[in-house]
Amino acid sequence: MTLVNQHIVGEPETSIIIPVLNEEAGIRETIDRIPKAVKETSEILVIDGLSDDETVVEAEKAGAEVILVERLGKGYAMQIGAELAKGENLVFLDGDGSYPSEDIPRFLKKVKTGVLVIGNAVPFIKSRKTLLEKMKLLYPSFWLTQNVFSRYGINLQDPLNGMRAIKKKDFLRLKLASRGFAIETEMDIKAFAFKLNIVEVPIQIVPRKGESKFLFNFRSHLKILHLLRSKKRVP
Repeated sequence: MTLVNQHIVGEPETSIIIPVLNEEAGIRETIDRIPKAVKETSEILVIDGLSDDETVVEAEKAGAEVILVERLGKGYAMQIGAELAKGENLVFLDGDGSYPSEDIPRFLKKVKTGVLVIGNAVPFIKSRKTLLEKMKLLYPSFWLTQNVFSRYGINLQDPLNGMRAIKKKDFLRLKLASRGFAIETEMDIKAFAFKLNIVEVPIQIVPRKGESKFLFNFRSHLKILHLLRSKKRVP
């Protein structure tokens, strides 16, 4: 795999971690939209779960370092990325082109105060004029969990948002164990348990490139509900 951002002098300030599996349609755009000023002080780590399409090729063309890992899930890829990250700040981003990579500076500005920063696309979705426009976004936090998390004391509008920033030391302190899509839920729960300041940043999204691996993954939905129901046992 090629090395990323060889122009950085010394250690990067930020590690942008993008877990992927068969995201050839969106990974190039995801990386290309990261602002130049951010790239100059960051490393971009694409954590690939053994994709069988051209994801790796496209990621390398865009200038990322690709790390191949076992196909054990998004959470596992995020944890590996965090362990290998050289930056003090971690930014997590999906590789499907749906999240606004150009907004990373807004997340980094907030995370400087030592908080967990989570994107919030729900107000944007609510502002769409027609039901068809809303449905095209196929957004899990809006359609599946809008009221579920609050029942368990987690008052976030967009608890499953995959665009996040946190200091590496805080991420490691959470000791996350989820290997799959429940990783964001576990992060939310433990951040509340550790009394981390959580800030939601309004963002706009576009329809993802390629097929969703989460929306109809009902096993993952059940794992998320199980985590929420066992919230009181989280230290």
